Amino acid sequence: MKKVAILAKAPARTFAFMNKTPQYKIERGIRYVEPYFQTIKTTVKARWLNRKVLDILSSEFRNFTQAEYKNSIEKYEITIVHRKKLTKKERKSLKESGMKINDIERIHYPEILNYKMQDNDVIERIEHIHERAVLGVNSNDIEVIFDDEDLLVVNKPSGIPIHPVQNYYYNSFVQILQNEGWPGIKDDLSKVQLRPSFRLDKLTSGVCIFAKTNNTAKKIQMDIQNRKVEKVYLARVRGKFPGLEDSEEIECADDVIVLDTKKGKENGMMRKEARTIFKSIKYNKDLNESIVMCWPKTGRTHQIRIHLRNMKFPITNDPLYGKGGIMSFSNIDGIINDISDECFEKIKQNAIEKRISTESNEYCKVCGVKLYTQSNMKELTMYLHAFEYKSIDGGWAYKTKFPEWCNL
Repeated sequence: MKKVAILAKAPARTFAFMNKTPQYKIERGIRYVEPYFQTIKTTVKARWLNRKVLDILSSEFRNFTQAEYKNSIEKYEITIVHRKKLTKKERKSLKESGMKINDIERIHYPEILNYKMQDNDVIERIEHIHERAVLGVNSNDIEVIFDDEDLLVVNKPSGIPIHPVQNYYYNSFVQILQNEGWPGIKDDLSKVQLRPSFRLDKLTSGVCIFAKTNNTAKKIQMDIQNRKVEKVYLARVRGKFPGLEDSEEIECADDVIVLDTKKGKENGMMRKEARTIFKSIKYNKDLNESIVMCWPKTGRTHQIRIHLRNMKFPITNDPLYGKGGIMSFSNIDGIINDISDECFEKIKQNAIEKRISTESNEYCKVCGVKLYTQSNMKELTMYLHAFEYKSIDGGWAYKTKFPEWCNL
């Protein structure tokens, strides 16, 4: 029977932007961004239509309780921007009278409490932003693999997300490079815009390609989508991975199912085919660990990590799919071949418990939100590395050094 791997999907995300870069500090190898105020704009999603804003905020953005969001609304910190639908006659009349056409309506307290969201509405929130900590990378220490007027290729450290995502904006890799530069930089940072060409997990290190022009970005992304790019990864796993003596290549073709627990089991499952080829290149008997080369032939989220887990050779320090992780083989026994209601609820509960575990018992004195627990180097490091990316036609190839953890 063909196996099925399960992956819990992250909740809805929005991005925060500000005009001035906030201060940051590096302590004990960890990088912290000082909290800052920001206006966050979120365009209404289809599932939010005809719902009230308090219902949406308390279910989709769970940093605060419904009572706390109501208090923010009463202080005019949350508003709705609604674009009025003017008829052609109304627009013509306004234009002929010389009046400026203003079809934007801002809905404040108290009207906002009973307003039901409509298409194209935007929720604006003034929030005190607390970003998650990342590995304390210094931009001057980043390894540059290639740099010209079209491309920047660097060796991304573990423990930093590439793109701005929820809880990470200025602590994303692209923003660190965009704000602070890199060794040997020749570009004017005020004029260059780095465009990540693909995603790596936050904990995955290795080859990271940034395009400096739209055309270059489109070309690389199309090559990856059309599978014209060969990707080679390195992983350090538990156990003696088979095939070392005869250089045997081993394939795993388990499907990956992405779960969105918010939508429920029936509507929140998406099955995707996935295929990875593995080859053992080193084994340490004392540690009982192997170095494995990995060729993902599809680009599914967490694909390599899930396939290694399914083969019972999990990445040594994978906090999610490795030993002790909430999605480890022992914790999801039976879930690979079937998705029962009980299994779905278990994944949902595990995700909630994981989120709660990142919260401390301390509260921000400014906004009252629960503060994150202190991060450490161990939880920001994982032994999975994007070793090489190259075009199949031989037009380009970018490779890093072997990471230190390969020295078993």
